Amino acid sequence: MEAKLALPELMYLSPTTREKAVAIAQELLKTNNISPREAVSKAILIAKNWAVKNVNRRVWKKLKSIEEII
Repeated sequence: MEAKLALPELMYLSPTTREKAVAIAQELLKTNNISPREAVSKAILIAKNWAVKNVNRRVWKKLKSIEEII
């Protein structure tokens, strides 16, 4: 997995998202018969979607708490 960490696509992710992408890529390599490059690409997409949902959820909660104050 060390060789995959040198991929430039992973370096642009936040540490949490990168960690999630690496874990997903490892699972994809174990369960699917795909190349490591494809596994990492797919894992990056999945991890980015996860991160966006996480941020949206936090923003929604913040807006909801402000709305309750008003």
